[in-house]
Amino acid sequence: MSKKIYVVTGANHGIGLETSRAIAAQGAKVLLITRTKEKGETAMADIRSTHPDADLENYIADLSLLGDMRSAAKAISEKHPVIDGLINNVGTWMSDHVLTSEGIETVFATNHLSYFMMTHLLYPSLRKAKFARVVNVASNAHSYGKINLEDPGYSKNYHGLKSNGQSKLANIYFTFELHKQKPDEHVSVYAVSPGLVKTDIGLKHTNWLHTLAWKFRRRKGQTPAEGARTSVFCATAPEVQSVSGKYWEYSEVKEVFKSAQDPELGKQLWTLSERDVWD
Repeated sequence: MSKKIYVVTGANHGIGLETSRAIAAQGAKVLLITRTKEKGETAMADIRSTHPDADLENYIADLSLLGDMRSAAKAISEKHPVIDGLINNVGTWMSDHVLTSEGIETVFATNHLSYFMMTHLLYPSLRKAKFARVVNVASNAHSYGKINLEDPGYSKNYHGLKSNGQSKLANIYFTFELHKQKPDEHVSVYAVSPGLVKTDIGLKHTNWLHTLAWKFRRRKGQTPAEGARTSVFCATAPEVQSVSGKYWEYSEVKEVFKSAQDPELGKQLWTLSERDVWD
């Protein structure tokens, strides 16, 4: 692991921070992508408080914005032409329908399009590694998700649960479709469920009712370090190096819910995503 390089999105708090810490603890260089320089510096200081020799770098990007992703990926690729792993971890939950400055609904942009775009932008560096891995943090929320191909931003009938469920379902369909379409056998892709985790995701952009509900629900959750275990396992464990295109929970392959068992829908989502990020 001492010569390996991993990129972690949404790395400054929660599962992303603990994923970065655990991978750095194994001796790899970790490139953290955070929204601001201050958040990145705080995260790196936190990791070094427990692992003083951690090899870390910070790159700044608002991962709801396509322009920011292009800039961050360009900076990473120029400095690191070979990357061993990408952990797409960033996520948000919003009670209200909010568009980014680029005109895309924020949850769809952050939770799905960032996975799709960062993977494509960094794929040339990933394919140069002897073995590379892409880990997409999804969740069992895909069980109630529905891909709205006509209106993925739910502009006409928005609800936080609909938006979140769709984005987590999209993470799984993206994983399955990437596995089918990727040109390189030595690049593996995984969708993972961290389980219920005590994070602040349900507190930042939510109304009072959703905030209260999340505070109540998360009490039964794991710590972020426990929630990061499956991501770290899929990203680093030698025994699963070539096990690509599966859904994982508690470091074991798990069957997806029926909502994620329509291959044709995965193809349609891929086409929609290409239109959104490249047009």
